[in-house]
Amino acid sequence: MHMYEIDEVIKASPAIQIQSRITHLQRRAWNVLLANAYDELPSTDIHRISMSDLARSLGFDSNNHDHLKETLETLVDYTVKWNILAKDRHDVWGVASLLASAEIENGICTYGFAPHLRLKLYNPRIYTKINLRLQNEFSSRYAVILWEVCYDYFDIARHEGETPFMSIEQFRDLMGLENDEYPTYKVLNRDIIKASIKEINELTNFRIEVETKHQGRSVTELKFIITRMEELPTFEPVEEAVEVTQTSLFMDIEELPPIAVKLIQAGVSHKEARRIATQQWDAVDKNAHPIDTDDFDEYVEEKIGLSLFKTDLRNAGGFIVSAINDNYQDPEYQEKLYEKSQRDRIAMIRSLRKEMRQKQHAAIKQAIKENPELIDKASVKVMSDFSKDVLTDYDSPREAYKASGMYFGDINAIVAREFIPDQIAKITEYYETQIERLEEK
Repeated sequence: MHMYEIDEVIKASPAIQIQSRITHLQRRAWNVLLANAYDELPSTDIHRISMSDLARSLGFDSNNHDHLKETLETLVDYTVKWNILAKDRHDVWGVASLLASAEIENGICTYGFAPHLRLKLYNPRIYTKINLRLQNEFSSRYAVILWEVCYDYFDIARHEGETPFMSIEQFRDLMGLENDEYPTYKVLNRDIIKASIKEINELTNFRIEVETKHQGRSVTELKFIITRMEELPTFEPVEEAVEVTQTSLFMDIEELPPIAVKLIQAGVSHKEARRIATQQWDAVDKNAHPIDTDDFDEYVEEKIGLSLFKTDLRNAGGFIVSAINDNYQDPEYQEKLYEKSQRDRIAMIRSLRKEMRQKQHAAIKQAIKENPELIDKASVKVMSDFSKDVLTDYDSPREAYKASGMYFGDINAIVAREFIPDQIAKITEYYETQIERLEEK
């Protein structure tokens, strides 16, 4: 597998919580190098990656390596302190270079991690997964750092999480700020905190919020709350699009249709990938085996998967082109693919149901946040004897709402039914439609 096909890297929490003034590109590059080396960390000191793979993983022109060489040199020069927030209570403070060494020969980069750091990076007691493709979308290194730190505390089961409160000094260390950079909280909040949160919320389906502690008028501590949010489609009329010019270091890939990009990443040449994406079903031999799907992208992805299923291929790209043209079949692979698709379908239905409940809860929470009087209005409609008894134990419905889980649930149900039914119905309709489509497959 090529490095640029790897989507995630397992990264130790102490290594996420590092103090280092590295740039956006340098942090991204280090994540890619870690992902490439991860499986070998226990047994190998020196790791290998082609410069073209490294460039592609970072969205660079694969023929221009000068900037990447400078990046590698900087990673060797930089030292880091880790575990700033002490998430792993068993870990001790540490310091090391991000890379111990690096060498490039004949287009192949070999590199190694410092012994202490290498031990931290593999099989950590506490870790998270960093999305390598997503990190290339961020424009600010501060947004990348904040995203990593917040996701490190994300609880997949609960679809939410929060960092511990950290001092302003600890936050500045995480961001890699010098003492004279953004010296006041007002400037730090405007240019780093709010700007980073805005970028994360726009680029991901997660929502980041910040909470602060004060001493007098001064902010002394802050923490970040992360919630996974499934974006709903826009129901309002779409305004006329505004043309945006954006400079990219990898336009030859970004300008291609998504299925062409997948073909290229699987080893197909740019020319063939573009031809197949353009011709679609016309690229398939009319005399090929009967095709059981109307979705061309699904058809192509199946043939890419078939190439990965084969263990003796010398030319994966050529095999995929022929497989698409002649509709190659493999009963064993087809059976495994079907079983996997069924497992994925069931898992997706469960996930959508969870996300529907989460979105409904978020809508209720937002409605009450904007209008706390809804708790009082809903309290007079409570029918449960238990909740009525709970209410007598507190001075107000709002106090009961905060203290009692049963009362909380009853009030939320009434708010959803009586005060925001249209909003809840819109959310329900959207998810039930997606679930129904999956159940019909």
